[in-house]
Amino acid sequence: MPFSLVQGGSSLQTLDTSGTLTTLTLPTGVTIDTSTRPRFAIYGRYVVVVNSPTRPITVDPEGVVRVLTPRPPRTKPVASAVAGGSLTGTYEGIKQSFFVNDSDGNTISESGMGPPTLSISPSSQAIQLAGIDVSTDTISGSRFYRPATNGTTLFKWFDIEGNTQTTVMDDLADASLELVAAPELGNPPDLVLVAEFRERLWGRSRIDPDYLRYSEAGKMYAWPTLNKLLIPRIGSSERGITGIISRRDSLIVGRETVLYQIAGSGRLTFATVKIKENVGIESSDSIVVYRDVAYWLARDGVYSMDEGGKITCISDNKVRNWFNSDTYFNRSRFQYAVGGVDPLRNKYILLLANVGDSDENRWVEYNITDGTWWGPHKTDAFTPVYVTNILDSNSLSIPVICSTTGFVYKEQSTRTDDTATAIDFDVDGKFHDGGTPDIEKVWGQPTLISKIQAAGTLTITPKVGGLDASAGTAISATMTLGREVLRRIGVGRFMQMNFRHTTAAQDVELFGLEQPFFELGSR
Repeated sequence: MPFSLVQGGSSLQTLDTSGTLTTLTLPTGVTIDTSTRPRFAIYGRYVVVVNSPTRPITVDPEGVVRVLTPRPPRTKPVASAVAGGSLTGTYEGIKQSFFVNDSDGNTISESGMGPPTLSISPSSQAIQLAGIDVSTDTISGSRFYRPATNGTTLFKWFDIEGNTQTTVMDDLADASLELVAAPELGNPPDLVLVAEFRERLWGRSRIDPDYLRYSEAGKMYAWPTLNKLLIPRIGSSERGITGIISRRDSLIVGRETVLYQIAGSGRLTFATVKIKENVGIESSDSIVVYRDVAYWLARDGVYSMDEGGKITCISDNKVRNWFNSDTYFNRSRFQYAVGGVDPLRNKYILLLANVGDSDENRWVEYNITDGTWWGPHKTDAFTPVYVTNILDSNSLSIPVICSTTGFVYKEQSTRTDDTATAIDFDVDGKFHDGGTPDIEKVWGQPTLISKIQAAGTLTITPKVGGLDASAGTAISATMTLGREVLRRIGVGRFMQMNFRHTTAAQDVELFGLEQPFFELGSR
């Protein structure tokens, strides 16, 4: 059965299509940091989770959690020549690794190799390995590599099953060793970012933020130390690499003020190509790739990269002030913004922190179809923490917002936040001046025109005077009438009204307002 993978507090859980949560068993010694967001990548049939776990981990379709790569052996075996074999020559540098097999016997993970043995010279003898290290992780067994007689290139030698045996003896002839040299292995760093591209995992480590690390092709668990690329402008920011965008035919890596594309097909040809100056990635969690178009938050707004690679600031023309002023959002928290996509309404969703707040408690929406922006939105039922998609009972993807209280919320047609929290209808109208902003006016009795509701009262708070006028006495308008004449507003050059309704499960639909006035003067 399909499921969504979520982090709930210090647990990793699956959420199935019926809404049932199942807490997964973490590998021994692995814990989840409750103050850190998880980062995910899908590699084949596995989900890779980094950043919040103390070690990178994988989750398979059955919900089994494993470390991405077992720790390598800590000590070298003690090699000696013993009677009972047929090997003759000099053998140096035998190494051990730990491996994990799936239920079908396929190797799905292998650690880096441990330290090499010293030289031994059997003469019609076997090689014995003693003091074999055992793993602190859950493994399937140990794998050993050795060179041919008098050689230096390592080849796979043999495996021993389990995690208890400390002594083994073997005299496999050189001609029986595997024909292919030992694979390049290595353990992943403490990853904070991760992405999949062309059968490799790519990521940024916590302690080495200027380098892009990558796994071997086809081996998500193998991270040789040489597999890394320096992303230019080292030291320009303590944050280093701030985001990785994986699209169908391109891998984009960003710092705060620059974007690079990774070119090449292997270690000898990989290179960084600058594609955009003065535009970077402010929040890695804001990145969404939908229909091969990428969306993300930069310092000065929201950008997109289309299928042809064109980069556009999609917020500049209509809502530039949202991202370039301190009026709407706490810009110091842009690096914590979270993005998501609503495939039902074709919208990009972005969680942001309100001015003065330290939680991402507001969200805005970009309509991909018509290029319009909507928001800022707020809910009083919970504090948002993440935007994602889950599968419903029909295995269809639906957008949800996750909360700090551990609940997952989806949109509903009922006019409430959650089950009983009112949706706060709070709208400020424009300042009206009657076409003569310098002349005092008497603002008479307004007529409110609205849709007739079954019940409800709308609170209208006027302001009369200058542009700095204070709020006046509130007016109650009955929502069951459809048309209602209200009391006289007052005297002043300008008039503005605030409309507010905070009763749960009651609709408000305003059609218009008729506001008579006349100018004051002398005869």
